[in-house]
Amino acid sequence: MRSDGAVAPQALKTLAGRLQLGLCLVVLLPLAAPWGAGALAWRFEPWNAEEWWRALSGGWVHADARHACLNSAALAVLACLGQGRASLLLGLALAAPPLIAVMQWLWPTPQAFVGASGLVYCWWAALALTQPRWRGLWLAALLARLVWQSLFPGNWSGGEPVLTSAHWSGAVLGMLAACGWLRRAQLLTTRGTLGATAHISS
Repeated sequence: MRSDGAVAPQALKTLAGRLQLGLCLVVLLPLAAPWGAGALAWRFEPWNAEEWWRALSGGWVHADARHACLNSAALAVLACLGQGRASLLLGLALAAPPLIAVMQWLWPTPQAFVGASGLVYCWWAALALTQPRWRGLWLAALLARLVWQSLFPGNWSGGEPVLTSAHWSGAVLGMLAACGWLRRAQLLTTRGTLGATAHISS
């Protein structure tokens, strides 16, 4: 950090590299976590509250290899599109999966689930809200997808039902996080403008 409080360019590059590495690990985690029969002991089950780790692991284990690959691919696409928001996406990757699990108790009929699709919708919503140029299109596509799933629910790999409530929960969390991220960016911009004005006037 320089004497004027600004972060040196090299430090910014190092931080950006670490954030990108973190995103790569998140993208690959669905492929490394158990799937199929091995996922049954790790999936989220709202009626099995004493096994608290299921709230942490349910968002990463998958019904089968196809399920894991599709979710990993979706995360990879969103990570590429959101490279300038790596800190936001990485923070959501850490916080959103257990929060999505906890939020299932708010729905009328909590159900068991596996998979990172809740995080996919979380990232989708966060990027949609923080992308001024394509915001309307991205949000419209997200809403259309969620409504379609709610009206025409289906089954996923191995007969697992698509848990739309996890998708809605992820989207809500993504929007809330994006609002906070935008507000923080606005405050930092305002603070920088005021600081520059004060420096010039002095």
